[in-house]
Amino acid sequence: MNAAYSFYNFSTATEWKVLMNDALILAKNLGCDVFNALDLMENLEFLKELKFGIGDGSLHYYLYNWQCPSVLSKDLGLVLM
Repeated sequence: MNAAYSFYNFSTATEWKVLMNDALILAKNLGCDVFNALDLMENLEFLKELKFGIGDGSLHYYLYNWQCPSVLSKDLGLVLM
């Protein structure tokens, strides 16, 4: 099984739906049968429209010694360096 991943994206010139539709086509042409994306940042703009299904797994980031209020995934962006 080959998988493609799209977690953190940035585009100022191309509409999200168009960009991600092209990414899906490229992934399929490369032999990927799974395309993973997170429902954070602005990803909700294309996930439902491109018929992404909700996965059965969980992705967890463990941040120690951090206190913050509850945040909706659509309002979250995490930069890992």
